Amino acid sequence: MMTLISLMIIWPGYTIFSSATPFILGFPLSFAWIIFSTIAGFIALLLLYRSDYKSKPE
Repeated sequence: MMTLISLMIIWPGYTIFSSATPFILGFPLSFAWIIFSTIAGFIALLLLYRSDYKSKPE
């Protein structure tokens, strides 16, 4: 998952969303894409942490 998110913010994924004209919540599309990728990475790590925490024997 983290590899996919990394690819979203470098060359292959970022070139699709590199325009500045459409605004999302006041941010240009290129900056909103970076924010979305960061939030998606945080959520993925949070879900991984929670699933690992639940699988530990007490």
